[in-house]
Amino acid sequence: MSRTPVTNGFLRTASAAAHLRLFVLVGVVTVLATRAFLSLADYPKLGGGAGKGGLHIAHMLWGGLLMLAGLLVMLVFTGVASRQRGAVIGGVGFGLFIDEVGKLVSVDGYFYRPAAGIIYLTFVALTGLAWWVTRRGRSDREAGPVESRSAAAADTALHGVLRGLTPQERDEALRRLRDTGAPATELDAALAVLLEVVPERPARGLRPHHHAAQRVRAWLTARVSGSRKSVHIAAWGATLQAALLLVAIAADGLTGNLADETQWTAIAGALACSVASLVLSVRGTALLCRDRNTALRTLRAALLVDLLLGQAFKFMINQFSAVAGWLISLALLYVLSAHGASRGSAHAAATGP
Repeated sequence: MSRTPVTNGFLRTASAAAHLRLFVLVGVVTVLATRAFLSLADYPKLGGGAGKGGLHIAHMLWGGLLMLAGLLVMLVFTGVASRQRGAVIGGVGFGLFIDEVGKLVSVDGYFYRPAAGIIYLTFVALTGLAWWVTRRGRSDREAGPVESRSAAAADTALHGVLRGLTPQERDEALRRLRDTGAPATELDAALAVLLEVVPERPARGLRPHHHAAQRVRAWLTARVSGSRKSVHIAAWGATLQAALLLVAIAADGLTGNLADETQWTAIAGALACSVASLVLSVRGTALLCRDRNTALRTLRAALLVDLLLGQAFKFMINQFSAVAGWLISLALLYVLSAHGASRGSAHAAATGP
């Protein structure tokens, strides 16, 4: 009986990228909700301890316990459902934990100013990891090692044994198993039989709020991707956002508002990123009428400089009041990405067979 070679690496699950994104999203929402609640409640101390020797149960402890609970769910139970629940529980726990990072890196404690930037950079790194896993998952589905795709099919079959498979899930697993370009092994044949006989689960119908969200998303994408005006608005928005920070820092310097400032490293970093973003934005805006594809790439690069680096320095300076600017940058990037995707689809349709 032939044996499939054993790989030395770890096998990524088919749902790894989705669960990582869920983990990051839940963590971000937890941090923002925690900060908002504590601000509205005037930062209460659980346990009532305010003086020396008083009891205070920091929410970092609850975060650690929830991360442990999420890990135990994924260690003890199998299947996609356990990974999804573990991602949610662990995301809440990680959000509560990382929210108190200021206590771990500074004597200033919870209100250490650069803590917001550290939290932001942590989630940027996790988002980058999710993006990398997504890209690797796509390449593995098409050209990954045969043994890895067999193992992925076995994972899908296990999911089917527990909860059933929709026709789409079954067809996708069989396609990945058979379209390897290599002779089928006895293991592949056995997995194909297993995938064929696992119970069928009808595709879950979308709930009313999901339908509403899909309609809103489709309407928004159609309005954004089909409008040249939205691209120009996004271009000028990216330019204006970068210029406003430079003007604000210059005005604060001239009026003496920076006399007591201590975060000069963050200010220098924010200035450098804003200058780079401004240069790219101006160049991208100027190219819109001549070379739209290059213009879109340049404008996206300007926003990525701001999102990946500039916003971290802004959070260090302005704490969580920088959330508004972060959301604006995300919205502008969405507009440019949606328009770029629609142009790519149109070009592919025009040049296709």
